[in-house]
Amino acid sequence: MANLQGQFAIMVLIGAQQEAIDRLRADLDALTAQTRTHAQLTVAVSAAVGAAPRLPFRLTGRALDQPGLVHVVANLLRSLNVNIESMETTLEAAPITAAPVFAMDLIVAVPTDTPVPKLRDELARVCDPLNIDWHLAAMSSR
Repeated sequence: MANLQGQFAIMVLIGAQQEAIDRLRADLDALTAQTRTHAQLTVAVSAAVGAAPRLPFRLTGRALDQPGLVHVVANLLRSLNVNIESMETTLEAAPITAAPVFAMDLIVAVPTDTPVPKLRDELARVCDPLNIDWHLAAMSSR
């Protein structure tokens, strides 16, 4: 669930027999009309069996707000096969100047065959020129 600039969004992943999915699909227009909401049903592709094991990390970043910050970080993570599990972003006021500061907090899944020092080097390569103050920390995988 997320509030996207005043628009509330919910995404749900469900598993069901085909009969139940067909019934949901058939009732979707009625739900939309009755609740005045937009609902969409999309078939999700199953994750590949035998996918590489991954380790959870938290990546945080702060920078003066500017276009493209999420794109640059997400593109780098994609290039290293790091999956973004969740991301929250906010705009905060800087303590003294009240300038808009962009803040991001990500949970990422790093493949065990991706060297973490390489990930840190690549983060520094793309974040440092944009003055993104970033931090990457391993999380307990429970």
